[in-house]
Amino acid sequence: MKIIKIALFSISLLILTSCEIVQETKFEPSGSGTYSLGFDLSEMMKMGGNNKKDSKNKQLDTLIVFSDFLEAKKDSISKLSKEKQAKIKELKDFSLNIKADSVSKTFKMKINYNFNNVSELKLFGEKLKGQNIKELDLLTSKTKKLNSKDDSFPDFNKSFNTVFNKDFFSMKITPEAIAEAEKKKDTTMTKDNPMANMIRFKSRYLFPYKIKKVSNKNVRILSDFKGIEINANLFEVNNNPKYFDLEIEFEKN
Repeated sequence: MKIIKIALFSISLLILTSCEIVQETKFEPSGSGTYSLGFDLSEMMKMGGNNKKDSKNKQLDTLIVFSDFLEAKKDSISKLSKEKQAKIKELKDFSLNIKADSVSKTFKMKINYNFNNVSELKLFGEKLKGQNIKELDLLTSKTKKLNSKDDSFPDFNKSFNTVFNKDFFSMKITPEAIAEAEKKKDTTMTKDNPMANMIRFKSRYLFPYKIKKVSNKNVRILSDFKGIEINANLFEVNNNPKYFDLEIEFEKN
């Protein structure tokens, strides 16, 4: 199976009409937490028009918990090579929500990942890379135009260095990611370009502590002061790789 790579700074995302990519990271006091990556490909399905092969109403509303999947398939998995067993067991911390309707032309997908620390958070995409799971193939079939030779899954965490403790949270883009962004920058993109709002990014961070100070002016602090949200369109991301960089100071207990 080949899962399509969706690069954060790639202008090829423009073909996903009116797509919002939403990330949410919830931290626990221990430093563990849950990360989710969700996206809506409904507009692209609507643009595809009628397809005779899909004339029947196909609906899907499911939650797949991969730890349960691994338990149910443990006998079959035990017959695989040790290398393949180790690879598929990397799915144990994931779950997948899929909602699709061929009549209303909707397709929404959200992947959830439980991590023990920020180091594990960076392994999100690597753990999904090369997994032969038919449900994840649904994404591939809907994003055929985003063809890539790279067999990986979208992983925005890898582009940032993240620090979290009871006093402080920091997220800063890596030098490598900045260099990649500059290389792929679309110099023709302007603020008033109608294509700029076709793709929107939303990053939400939830903490167990109240926020005292935030460095990034693009941040919206949530009403309980225990979370923040940053929204950006394609122009903002394209022209400022450090748009999501931030430092947060928490209140002292």
